[in-house]
Amino acid sequence: MSSDFDNVKFEAALQIALDKEKHDYPAIIGGMNVASGMDMPLVSPVDDTIIFGTLQDPEEGTAAVAAEKAAEAFASWSVRSPSERAAIISKAAEEIRRDRYRLAAEVTLSTGMVRREAVAEVDRLIEVVDKAAADAATVSGKPIGVWAVVALNSSPLASAVGYAAAAVAAGNTVVMSPSGSCPIPVYSAYRIFERAGLPAGVMNIVADRLDRYVTALCDDQNVSGVVASGCGKAMDDLMFVPVDESLGFINEVKGMTPIVVANPSDVGKAAADVLESAFAYCGQHLYSTSKVIVLAQDERDFTKALLEKAKDFSVDEPGEESASCGPLMSDESEKRFLRFVKDEEAFLLFGGKRVRKEYTANGLYYTPAIFTGMSPEDDNLYVDQGLPVLCIRVVPTLDDALADLAETDCGLAVGVMSRDNSTVNRVREEAGDLTVFVNRSSLQLPPARKAEAANFVR
Repeated sequence: MSSDFDNVKFEAALQIALDKEKHDYPAIIGGMNVASGMDMPLVSPVDDTIIFGTLQDPEEGTAAVAAEKAAEAFASWSVRSPSERAAIISKAAEEIRRDRYRLAAEVTLSTGMVRREAVAEVDRLIEVVDKAAADAATVSGKPIGVWAVVALNSSPLASAVGYAAAAVAAGNTVVMSPSGSCPIPVYSAYRIFERAGLPAGVMNIVADRLDRYVTALCDDQNVSGVVASGCGKAMDDLMFVPVDESLGFINEVKGMTPIVVANPSDVGKAAADVLESAFAYCGQHLYSTSKVIVLAQDERDFTKALLEKAKDFSVDEPGEESASCGPLMSDESEKRFLRFVKDEEAFLLFGGKRVRKEYTANGLYYTPAIFTGMSPEDDNLYVDQGLPVLCIRVVPTLDDALADLAETDCGLAVGVMSRDNSTVNRVREEAGDLTVFVNRSSLQLPPARKAEAANFVR
């Protein structure tokens, strides 16, 4: 994240966002607002007395109409000159930069990200849109057509709008399907592109409160490419969408992002990095860790350090400067979290309790949960839940750790905390094409890493 973070500017933007008038948020198709008459209140996870307005939950078939309109817009947008596309995207980038704190405040209130994470999300969007503007003028190859950009909770702004910007920079058109729980920042960014001169139908939005129509959108006959970014059931369902050579597919689906701890040079730092990797943004970041594999020789010291750090991990209203982690995003997340804690109660080492402070009474605030000693046959050790939970898996040797990695739904990345170069190299070999982060937090890995115009052409 940029070092020029200004708390005063953020707090001012947060107050403006809190005072903002309530709005309806319908589907946006071909530049038109498409209401359904099915109003769903948009409530902040930070405080359930904060209501942004209503999401017009789309009717069945809305996504198909959006894909059709995007296909119509493709005919004219794809033949626009590279310089025209670059100029529009560059203008949008400048306004996003000016609105940095306003957008970050909306991200915090919509998702529960703490202030610095929210600003980092906007800063990443700025980087991606700046690159899209540069790519628009130089990219070679032919645009593919209509892209469905499905970007749910993990990176609700940078991935959703960043991938859309990269796609349109290459001459494609887009139907964005942001998380129905936190779509407001995407709507705000869309209006910025609209003011920059992006023609109607080039970007479209269909936000579904329960993500029911994601698979139908991606399987639509007018869709030529799919971006899948985030976590949740809808992401899992996308893995079953038929893919052939004619359909572009960009996979940014979250996994467990396991970390191997084997003879770390600084056990306290390793514990702090694992803790941040696991529990920032309630375990929902694209690279959030939900499993740590520890060699038996390091178990005692590492676990002790992890628990000491966990006691100082502040779960609080995310607008507070000292907050390390905010609330769970939804009632559904709370139910899954409490079910996980109950099912694994015998192995609970720390956390899983409701947090009651001055500003947390109206949100779903819980201490993240740490587990150890779970059965090697337990599926929760191998499949990510997108929750603030961390499972400690203790193994005798590095060979056992690597074998365990092979059984784990790693997702996009694997971490290793070790002073031994040979250990790091063996983890890299096992990880294959996955990103490997070494002796640092996964929070430093940016979303939308494949958001380049070159990935949206043939």
